[in-house]
Amino acid sequence: MPLIYNTEGKSLLSPPQLKKIARAIEQFIAKSNTAEVGVAFVSSDRSQELNKRYSGRDYPTDVLSFEYQPTPENPTIGDIAICASLAKSQAARHEIALEAELALLLVHGTLHLLGHDHQDQSQIASLDKLQSDIMESLDYKYRDFKWSQ
Repeated sequence: MPLIYNTEGKSLLSPPQLKKIARAIEQFIAKSNTAEVGVAFVSSDRSQELNKRYSGRDYPTDVLSFEYQPTPENPTIGDIAICASLAKSQAARHEIALEAELALLLVHGTLHLLGHDHQDQSQIASLDKLQSDIMESLDYKYRDFKWSQ
């Protein structure tokens, strides 16, 4: 599955980093069609606005995924919004590099777009293992992930 990230605005990850993350996800996910994903690094205010509008939660969040139905003319499977300030504070709190935190959030958002979720303990365990394996393949330390259901 060719996975392609298209960034909107200023990206906190370089094109080679984005490609490396895409290739790592591809190792663990079988998908035959090309999948394009839009990525935006947003402010805390924008994250809160999106979270309130689409999830009904009035607070900023680290990552949001918006799934679309791709077509042959438009292979975009969805968009991901990553809150830059929350990513920075989480990286500092967990004592990991910002790049590792951004990679984790991008992996998490992408896996949601590919059909993975964390609505029950079984899904949480499966997604946690998959994220851990992908992060390990990227040579990043996998931090404990705060799961919401």
